[in-house]
Amino acid sequence: MFSDVIFIIFWLVIAVFAALAVFLQKPIYNAFSMAISIFSIAGMYIFLGYEFLAALQVLVYVGAISVAIIFVIMLSPPVTVKPKKLNPFKVMIGVITSITFFAVFFMLFYLKYAGSKFQNTQNASISDVGTLLATKYAVPFEIISVILLVAILGAIVLAKKED
Repeated sequence: MFSDVIFIIFWLVIAVFAALAVFLQKPIYNAFSMAISIFSIAGMYIFLGYEFLAALQVLVYVGAISVAIIFVIMLSPPVTVKPKKLNPFKVMIGVITSITFFAVFFMLFYLKYAGSKFQNTQNASISDVGTLLATKYAVPFEIISVILLVAILGAIVLAKKED
């Protein structure tokens, strides 16, 4: 009972601050809301018994990415743009498209995993994760590293000023 309450509290904090990160008007508030949401996800990992994932979540996402986003916001000149008037028809089309997408995604996920039983991963260690990354998942791991390298090189090319 108590664990259910804690789970719901974490879920609510994550959902509320993720929504605030999207809908607030000032970019610095968006960044802080995102950081709190990500930090709450780390709390959820601790609650579920995945301390290593929680530490990675805090170090990588809260410690690096959120701080980098906050620095970019603080060092950027303020943008003064008048908000556009929303077209109700386009908003309705967006809502219907989003609901349809999530319904299809949920149904595909449900149909694939409805009767399956998940493996117990409580005994998994960091060495097990490393072994899997070096053996079974070596090719996807390398593909992701190449994609990240291309993204970094693209960011450098875009950020480089023409002289």
